[in-house]
Amino acid sequence: MPEFLPSFQIKRALSLTPQLCAPWKVVMRPPKLLLPLIALLAAFLTAPGQAHAGAAPGQFPVTFVNNTGGRWPSSQIYVTVLGMPVPGEWHYLRPDGTLRHIDKAEETAPGHLTKNGRNFANMSFTIAQAGTVQMPPRLEGARIYLSLGSPVYFPISPDNRGWGGPDLQNPSDPNQDVYFDWYEFTFWNGVIPFGGNTTQVDMFGFPMTARLQQTAIGYDQTVGITLTRDQVRSRYATAVGAPFRPLVNPYRIIAPRSSPLFKPGGASAGHLQGVIDQVWNHYTANQFTLNRLHVTFTGRVVSGRLQFTRNGAGPYSLGKPTTKDVVECSGALASPGMHTVELELGAEFCAAFNRGVALNPSAWWGSPSGYYPAGVAKNDYAGFFHTIGIDRRAYGFAYDDINDQSTVKILPNSQPPTRLTIAIGW
Repeated sequence: MPEFLPSFQIKRALSLTPQLCAPWKVVMRPPKLLLPLIALLAAFLTAPGQAHAGAAPGQFPVTFVNNTGGRWPSSQIYVTVLGMPVPGEWHYLRPDGTLRHIDKAEETAPGHLTKNGRNFANMSFTIAQAGTVQMPPRLEGARIYLSLGSPVYFPISPDNRGWGGPDLQNPSDPNQDVYFDWYEFTFWNGVIPFGGNTTQVDMFGFPMTARLQQTAIGYDQTVGITLTRDQVRSRYATAVGAPFRPLVNPYRIIAPRSSPLFKPGGASAGHLQGVIDQVWNHYTANQFTLNRLHVTFTGRVVSGRLQFTRNGAGPYSLGKPTTKDVVECSGALASPGMHTVELELGAEFCAAFNRGVALNPSAWWGSPSGYYPAGVAKNDYAGFFHTIGIDRRAYGFAYDDINDQSTVKILPNSQPPTRLTIAIGW
C-alpha cells in the first residue's frame, strides 16, 4: 500500500491532506500549517457576520441549484457532506442539517447501498429532498461530494475513524462509472474563517460554480466554470498537447497526478524531464534567487541537490524532482519529514514547473499572463482550466494557490457566511 494516495495529495489552502488509515486508503484532515494560522488571525478579525433566519448561532445555509438543463432531475443529483466537527471524528450531514458520526454498522443497516457485491453506508441525500441545508458552526476538512444519477460509495473503516474516498487509479473502485465532483471547505464559527474552493486538482467531473456571500460586509464572490460539460470536453481536446488527451474518459477528465500515464512506466512519465534537467543544469552553473513576499531564497545545485538559504538562514536543500513529483507536488518537492522551509520552496518549484516558468524566477510571482507559455513543457491540463474558469481562476494542481491563482475564497472574519450557493451544471 502506498504511503500517500496521490489523488488526495496535500493542497495548501483549506483542502484535505492524506493520512494512512489501514485498512482503508485515506483519512482526511485539515492542513497542519494553514489552519492554526487562520485560527490565530481570526482572533483579530472582528467584522460582523449575518445569521440566516431560523439558524442556530454559527450555522449557515448551503443551497444547491440544478443547472443541468433538464439532463438530470433534482431527484438524481446526490449530495454527500463529510467533515469533522471535532478533530479526528468524521461525521456526515443529514438533509435536516444534523450531523451523524460515520458508522460501519450502517453498511448493513436498512436502506444501505450495494454495488459490485459490496455494501456501503447510505450517507447521501438528493437536492429534491433538501435543496438547502444548514451547515453546522464547525466542520473542518470538509468535502461536499455531488454526483449525478448515483450516490458516491464510501467504505468506512472498522474503527469508525476513517473513510475511503474514490480512487481513480483503481479500476475496480465502485465510483469509476459514477459522475461526481466536489467542493471543499473548512469553518469554525468564531475561530476559523470560512474558506472553500472548487477543484480540478484530481479531476474534472462536471461544471460547478460556488457563490460565497456575507452580506454584512458586502462580500459576494463566485468561482467555478459556467461552460457546459460538452463545451469543456470539446475545448480541452483541442487546447492540450498529445500527452494530456488520453486523460479524458466518458465520466471525467483525469488530472495528470491521478493518472498512471504520468507515473514511472507510464507513457508520459518523462513529459517534464527535459525542462527539469534544463532547470537543474542552469542552477548548477548559475545562482538561484527568488524574491517574493519579503523573503529571499538563494542557492545553487550541488551534487544534484539545490542547496539554499531563506533570508540568509540555512542551509536547506531540495532534491531534483521527477515529472511525477511535479504533477503530484510530492516526492522531492513535498514529502513527510521535510523541513517547513524546504516545503515552502518546494511548493514554489512545483507551481513554477507546472506553469512552465521554472527557468525564470522573476516570473513566478509576476503577471499570470506569462504562465503556461507556448513551446515549453508544462501542465497543459492545469493551464486549460485557467482559460475557462471564472476570472481565469482554477485549482489545477496542488499548489495553484501560489500567487493567488486558485479558486480558494476565504472570508476576512470568522463569522459564518450568509449563504453558499453551489450550482451543478451539465
